[in-house]
Amino acid sequence: MMDMSPIAQAILVYAVLAIGVLITALTGAAQLRELPRALEGKASDALSRRGFLAASVGMGSVGGSMLALELGGPGAIAWMWVASLLGMALIYAEVRLSVRLELKRRKQRRDDDAPVQADAAAVLTEYLPAPLGRPLAALFCLALMIFGVSAGAVLQTQQSAFILEGLMVDPSWVVMSLAGVAAIGMAVPRLRTLVAAIGPVAVALYVVALVLIIARAPGSPGEALASILGGFTGSDAALGGAAGGGVLIALQAGFLRATLATEAGLGSSGFTPEADRARDPERTAASVMLVPLVSGALVPTITALAVLTTAPSALRIDEPGERRPAADARVASEAELEELAELFADGDVTQLDEADALKVQAAWIPLELPQSRGTAGSLQTGQTVILPTDVAIEADASADAAGLRRDHVYPMVMRSSPRGTKMPVKEGINKIIIRYGPEAEGITEVVFRDKDPKRRNLAAYDIRVAVTTEVAGPENAQWMSLTPVDEDIDLYRLSKVRDGPYVVYGDFTFGARIVRMFHQKWGNHDAVVAADQNEWRPLSLRTTVESPSYRGPYLDDGSARPPVAMVAREGFDAPIGSRLPVELRSPSRGLDVGQLLASGEYITPPWRFLMDTTHAVLRHKTDPAQDIRIPVTVEFRNGYLHFLSGDPKTADFAKAARWRDYTGPYLDAPAYAFDVEVHSAVRVPASQAYLDRKGLERQGLTSPYAERRALVAVHPELEAMGSRRELYDPHPAEVAPFMDGPYLSASGRITVGANHLAAAAAHGLDHGGDILLGVCVLILALTTMVAWSSYGARAADFVFGQGAGIGYRVVFVIGSILAVGASAQSILRVADHAMIVLVVLNGVALILGTLQVRKEGRK
Repeated sequence: MMDMSPIAQAILVYAVLAIGVLITALTGAAQLRELPRALEGKASDALSRRGFLAASVGMGSVGGSMLALELGGPGAIAWMWVASLLGMALIYAEVRLSVRLELKRRKQRRDDDAPVQADAAAVLTEYLPAPLGRPLAALFCLALMIFGVSAGAVLQTQQSAFILEGLMVDPSWVVMSLAGVAAIGMAVPRLRTLVAAIGPVAVALYVVALVLIIARAPGSPGEALASILGGFTGSDAALGGAAGGGVLIALQAGFLRATLATEAGLGSSGFTPEADRARDPERTAASVMLVPLVSGALVPTITALAVLTTAPSALRIDEPGERRPAADARVASEAELEELAELFADGDVTQLDEADALKVQAAWIPLELPQSRGTAGSLQTGQTVILPTDVAIEADASADAAGLRRDHVYPMVMRSSPRGTKMPVKEGINKIIIRYGPEAEGITEVVFRDKDPKRRNLAAYDIRVAVTTEVAGPENAQWMSLTPVDEDIDLYRLSKVRDGPYVVYGDFTFGARIVRMFHQKWGNHDAVVAADQNEWRPLSLRTTVESPSYRGPYLDDGSARPPVAMVAREGFDAPIGSRLPVELRSPSRGLDVGQLLASGEYITPPWRFLMDTTHAVLRHKTDPAQDIRIPVTVEFRNGYLHFLSGDPKTADFAKAARWRDYTGPYLDAPAYAFDVEVHSAVRVPASQAYLDRKGLERQGLTSPYAERRALVAVHPELEAMGSRRELYDPHPAEVAPFMDGPYLSASGRITVGANHLAAAAAHGLDHGGDILLGVCVLILALTTMVAWSSYGARAADFVFGQGAGIGYRVVFVIGSILAVGASAQSILRVADHAMIVLVVLNGVALILGTLQVRKEGRK
């Protein structure tokens, strides 16, 4: 996530790079030269390293690696390695200068017991010219205070809450607990020592927890590591990241988030108590320069591997056997074909028929078991619905027996389609007249569908027209008139260019009597008949079961209408109740969702995420390798998105008929990211094709997917609705026919950060492992919070005088509590701009101070 201006990004990223390289040169490549001393196992070195490690490894490392992965792709993690290597030299120089300076001052005071204040502000004051030293040191401290609240308090609690929320922990509890314990740690100095002591243990246990995730993950760690290296070298352009790709983006994201993760170059190292108590500048500096390798390389790498192996790009999470043909009739990929063949044709891809090969769309199924396996007419009872084989029981059975008892009446419901039921409309009468009844009470809209047979069955092309209603006529024989709210809409004229109107009725409820019957096809069977008949109602059991606009019947227990859901693949066992980030992705050769007008405008449904589309694809008719990507511009107008070629010389959309050997355009659209909630699939019915393939009868009490997971989209609508001629975020079921997926999201969104780790943990850890991860996350966040509250308090004392640090600690705690309502973009915007000040000022001090040390060393 780089929510900064390009100039600010460049200043921060390339300042870190330049200063790191220069300090590496001035210190004689200390990260290599001093490595043997750094690896020595002396107790004093371990104590120093422990304090720095506790302060450095936190949500900056964990969340920072996810943020780098989101923006820069896997290659950003490799650039974090480079930044961490340079960070070793930076932290070496910081600690060495701070300790040398304080030992020098202590010697001058001739008081070995004097309290030591080794920090970057003192280095600035010492090595910068007098008129600049104090003011710039004060500016540095102000920036450090701001960074401390944003990154040391708010970011820690927010990213921890993201992870633990995915592990089914109340995020408000996480925030309040961290804020409370951190406040105690500020008030009780000895607690800080205890926290620092357990910090390294938490790091080790965190690594263990993630190794468990990787071990259970379906993806290959080798392939994930190869994607990191490929993105670093630019050998795989597809791994360049969600924001445009390429090595440059990966480099910027890696250096930016490595600075956040390691804190090397920020000047914070000199504020630690371990630096205060140090006696040997060289040894102390060498002992702590391993910390960036842990916080900026080890932790980010193991975190990225956990996410990449748990949610590799090829892992779809829906059930292959319930997929549907895609809207543009694309043939499934090789991986999908193999997956489908294993289900349909004993693993032999050549045995797949054309219909199977096109089943690449995620199927969204209502979370409700229908009480039907067919329908039949009867002269005696009228319309009947054949019940599933496991539903009806004898009339004299015990009352607590499962199923429905014969000769009893039960409330049932036929669910209406949000796409409506077709009604006639007459010229000159701009209203629709229907019978009034319970299912007509909630009518607010009518729907017009596309007349093109390929588009007619897709909600994406529907247009919804708001109507007002008026009821007239005697009781029990009333009529309802529907009139467009927009007086400029002529229903009859609109019906000539679109298919409609379709009236969006409510659900049809009825009393269902369970009867025993015989039919030539069904033999002896149990069936549902309507217990009462109201001839005046606009709908009946017969009209609804014969209409494609209704589904059911379902038992009506008074519950709200259930949403549609996807069936998760076998083996996907994320905890019920957890929330996971997923995404639908544009096909590799572009998204076929629009219509090309003679004017050269390519119009699409007004889906908000398509506004971020920057390129379109011209598909070569025979050779995909010759496809052409061209820039496009987009504008929302008259209820549609209008796309135009940004390079008319290469491809003028108005002259599409003249493109030789090419078709299109097709949109190279961004991924459509959304959350799903994990539910039990005990109420998910299987398609008839699935039942036939498995040789199963339809069951009304149990689902064949009862042991699976159902994934419900977090969306205000329960299912696909279509357009109201305004920009909107469509239900995923509306987008699914056109896009690939859904996939677990590893890099699709820039607002969740560490939530990607929660998704990986939910999939890769069982009970016990998730607790271990949760505890480690809390400890890592707490150690960083306690450390940064101390840093900020010392900076406040420097700027405002002794005692100001108490006020800063209060602000720090309040900031950590307010993390619940903060956005990741806002937090990082503040932290990143504060980092610019810290990096530049501290870099100047490091360069001047290191030059002075070199000069003194020659004497």
